[in-house]
Amino acid sequence: MEIDYTAVGAEIRELRKERRMLQEELAERIGVSVPHISNIENGKTKFSAQVLMDLACALEVTPDALLLTCGRQEGLYGRVLEEIDSVLSECTAEQMLLLGDLVQATRKALEQYDQELKQKDEEKAKIS
Repeated sequence: MEIDYTAVGAEIRELRKERRMLQEELAERIGVSVPHISNIENGKTKFSAQVLMDLACALEVTPDALLLTCGRQEGLYGRVLEEIDSVLSECTAEQMLLLGDLVQATRKALEQYDQELKQKDEEKAKIS
């Protein structure tokens, strides 16, 4: 699989803008020139694994989040995933495991709630 540097650059630009960061600030944070950041964002240059790691760190995402741009989710689902990713990035491994257990328990409770609502709706339909 070949890296789509244009798509990766567009993702970097979008993430930088979402964080209200100027190219100058990003360049300073990762120790490269502003023209180099511009070329990366426009897909005009390839970059090293170290620059990828530095960009990910500066933008507070994982390197794979920059490289796997084609799978980025849109709409509500995407916003929820981004929020979850943001929360998890600040957690310890132990906290992440606990949150995983809580998510699974919450999902089971929601399924049970949905089933109870469905049963009540069916009972109301029989009465009418």
